[in-house]
Amino acid sequence: MSSNGLLTKRPTRNDVARYANVSGWTVSNVLNGRSDVTIREDTRKRIREAAEHLGYRPNSNARALATGRTCMIGFWMCFDYSQYRAHVLHRMNHQMKSTAFELVVRDIEEEITKDIQSAKNVQIPVDGIIAFDTPTAGAVLRSSLSVPFVTMGAFCAEDKDYVKSDLYSGAVDALQHLIATGRKEIVFLVPTIDQADLRSQAYEFVLQEAGLKCHYLTTQDLSLSSARRTVREFVESKCGVDAIFCLNDDLAFGAHRALCDSGVRIGEDISLVGFDGIEETEYLSPSLTTVVQPFEQMCEIAWQFLQNRINDPSIPLQQITLKPQLVVRGSS
Repeated sequence: MSSNGLLTKRPTRNDVARYANVSGWTVSNVLNGRSDVTIREDTRKRIREAAEHLGYRPNSNARALATGRTCMIGFWMCFDYSQYRAHVLHRMNHQMKSTAFELVVRDIEEEITKDIQSAKNVQIPVDGIIAFDTPTAGAVLRSSLSVPFVTMGAFCAEDKDYVKSDLYSGAVDALQHLIATGRKEIVFLVPTIDQADLRSQAYEFVLQEAGLKCHYLTTQDLSLSSARRTVREFVESKCGVDAIFCLNDDLAFGAHRALCDSGVRIGEDISLVGFDGIEETEYLSPSLTTVVQPFEQMCEIAWQFLQNRINDPSIPLQQITLKPQLVVRGSS
């Protein structure tokens, strides 16, 4: 050991066992993701913390030979950048760090768009797949999969395990909040008008129920710069709008900058609401009202569901819907 008490050689399973004061068998079961073995949660936590403290990473080749598993988990997502997607990927990667599994990330939506048949035929050996916000992948590929499959986010395969985020109820809460604060001309900022999108459905339902007109404002894409340019031009054309509801926080960031550029008092002249609840929304001035998606909980449950399915493929369907939370701040 070094003077600070940390191991100077590559730590082993037995080092983790000694540090956590448990058996090597217990360490293996916890770090191999075995949920079918009865081990107290505080013991599991102690082992994961010990592994992280010592910098222990299981030997994936040895584990694959011993268990017949690849030690890899597929993570399907769309690579079109958004800060929310980046946060989810970071959280899922963090979730896997204390396990014996590696995360293999795949832009399945792009592959399907280019060639559905090729996407079906590409088989990367993994022990299971978590698909995050992949609207076409679950529908097109799930029947051809031979490994445990969990969908999570807004788009879920109803006949598979899933952890769903209820975008509709989150959007309803946001729009009802704007109406309750006296806003009557509420624009929905989106890259394209998509009637199948649950936030769009909530927007039209709530405004029609309140006797208000729906107004869509479309950007060129999902970038901050596009949102900034679109909103600035719109506001400077004497738009008469008193609230902007944004498809996601990225568009809200661009809109926030545009309103500041135009001398609009955000929260007074025009209210602004985002969607997703990324951490950075707290640091604007005024801070951004947003609908916070429970992505940390979503990642934890999806990983637990996948472990359960890997360990026992015969268990009943595991399905849960999580409700986002409206967080009201200075922008509304």
